[in-house]
Amino acid sequence: MAQERTLTGTLFAGILALVGVVVMLVVEVIAAMLVYMGLSLYSQSFFGWLVSLSRDVLNLLTDLLVRFFPDQANTAFATLLGELGPKSILLLLIGLVVGAMLRPLIWGVRRIFGLAG
Repeated sequence: MAQERTLTGTLFAGILALVGVVVMLVVEVIAAMLVYMGLSLYSQSFFGWLVSLSRDVLNLLTDLLVRFFPDQANTAFATLLGELGPKSILLLLIGLVVGAMLRPLIWGVRRIFGLAG
């Protein structure tokens, strides 16, 4: 027999999915901040090396912006790029890496325990 979904069941499933996305984002942000703080507190030389690499990433982004969008470059420097520093770029990159590592891990745990998803 095919199971029919009611409107309230579909709405409830959508709300649960939205709550799951928000919870996942909060977990990723907290994990990224913990990794960032752990690196800065316990591995200062490695953290400094990562900051210097992120400065190179920021310079690359700036060069690409000037090359491909020369008319908007001054506005971007005055707003976005003027506020971003190497540590902010590092935090963004750590967040991407942590998210890329957490999502498959959580997906695998959910598959092992037979949870929806």
